[in-house]
Amino acid sequence: MLDTGNTSLTSSGTARCAPGDRDVPEIGDEFAAGRALRDLGEQLLHTAERDVEAMGATPEPRTSTPYGWAL
Repeated sequence: MLDTGNTSLTSSGTARCAPGDRDVPEIGDEFAAGRALRDLGEQLLHTAERDVEAMGATPEPRTSTPYGWAL
């Protein structure tokens, strides 16, 4: 949960092991927490963009930074 004082946002994340993976709960917790934080960040950016638009301005275009494995 994220509370900015004016806005409250909530998210959760999940993680599962692939059938051949070792069960390491700490790693699953890290993935789940990271996914929840990423979602909270997106929610907060959308909220800020709506607030900027409500003020009559145009928000700057967002670009997404690539991450993960490239094939």
